[in-house]
Amino acid sequence: MSADPGGAFRLEEVYEPVAAASARIRHRLGALLTESNVAAHVSQDALLVVEELVANVIDHARTPFRLVVQRAGTTLRIQVRDRDRTPARISALDPLAVRGRGLRLVAGIADDWGCDHGEDGKTVWAVMAT
Repeated sequence: MSADPGGAFRLEEVYEPVAAASARIRHRLGALLTESNVAAHVSQDALLVVEELVANVIDHARTPFRLVVQRAGTTLRIQVRDRDRTPARISALDPLAVRGRGLRLVAGIADDWGCDHGEDGKTVWAVMAT
């Protein structure tokens, strides 16, 4: 996949819920963001958002998932769709917990985020300005 001259692109791929998916996604998306001339700090934030959303699928949903990352104009939209109907929610903050801060990070980095529910699963999404 490559970006058009204006930097717009759409990446859509399906992955199995395995840890190796994160590295493949990071490599592929990182190259695409660079090719699309997305600022380095925005690229790093976008990669962190994707990693957190993917980690949630791997750790909790444990189903195949569809990643969609789309840039149009100055907006980057990230979506991860899995087959688990359990709502995505920000957990209560436990300062002693080793994990459980992923969606809190997503909410802090992204301009907006949410979870859309369907009969066959959910889509967790985040939107960022580029």
